[in-house]
Amino acid sequence: MNINYLKIQLKTRNISIYKLSKLTGLDDGMLNRIINGKTTKPQITTIVKIAKALDLDDHEFAELCGYRKDDKNGI
Repeated sequence: MNINYLKIQLKTRNISIYKLSKLTGLDDGMLNRIINGKTTKPQITTIVKIAKALDLDDHEFAELCGYRKDDKNGI
């Protein structure tokens, strides 16, 4: 998961961890651990909930997952 990208999206959209918790239904403590790098591989269901709450498109979702458009993997 690309934590820096998540932080940028939260800052750009002016969304706090508390608000993201309310939008996703996820525990704010867990979100805090993800953002602070203590949880390095969150479950895909968690990433999907975050992406939906932030209304990310396919490319933004791929970036959140740690892929870039210019990666050799074709994403």
